[in-house]
Amino acid sequence: MTAFKYRIYCVLLSCVMISQAQAQPQLNLPTTTLTILSYVRWNTPNPVSLCILNNTQLSNQFAQVNQQLKSAYQIQAINLSELNKVMCNAVFFSTYTPREEQNIINSLKDVPLTFSSNNAECELGSAFCLYQSKTRTSFKVNLSSLSQSRAHVDPRVLLLAKSTEP
Repeated sequence: MTAFKYRIYCVLLSCVMISQAQAQPQLNLPTTTLTILSYVRWNTPNPVSLCILNNTQLSNQFAQVNQQLKSAYQIQAINLSELNKVMCNAVFFSTYTPREEQNIINSLKDVPLTFSSNNAECELGSAFCLYQSKTRTSFKVNLSSLSQSRAHVDPRVLLLAKSTEP
């Protein structure tokens, strides 16, 4: 494939992905999360495991988007009681307050990369806090929480977020 044809292919693919995301706004949250995960360097030979905590419906949405994007992430719906028993490289919170998120994170032996859709201020709790407007999904980064995780995130992702650090 020539360089010109490749560029056209990439532009067309981007347009299709954007139109699908606009047609299915509820899938923007999983798409954004999985895109952020693609910019993380993991120190594991195994597939990266994303655990969706106490939200089976959201886990199903993540699994659907994961399949559409042909990503190799292992999506798991788990309960809080399973969190210390299951290997999770990343955890997605959607039903907890920021204080509850922070307490859960503090109780973990190995802190995974954390995401939340219920933490607009992003001053404590999860490392990545996603929020949706009518037209797009955005995110903030809590650098303190990010530094506690064992993940190495490409700095270019951090430039796209609104940091909560002064």
